[in-house]
Amino acid sequence: MAKSKFGVEFKRQMRLAIAAAIGFIIAFSWRDFIFELTRNWIINLELSTNIHLINLTSSILITIFGVFLIVLSSRLLEK
Repeated sequence: MAKSKFGVEFKRQMRLAIAAAIGFIIAFSWRDFIFELTRNWIINLELSTNIHLINLTSSILITIFGVFLIVLSSRLLEK
């Protein structure tokens, strides 16, 4: 019986690990596009000409948007 539970749990954890790895690859592939899009938007708004400040502002905006998406998806997918 214990072996059966182990097998089921092992398969479940493997599926989760594979899904997480694929999700990471997808997120990494979108990283440059999203970062450049945000940087160009900030540059066009002429908020700053300092490259470090532009990168910081881009990172903050992307983080805020990401947290918003996480909260939204958590609420929509509640049990």
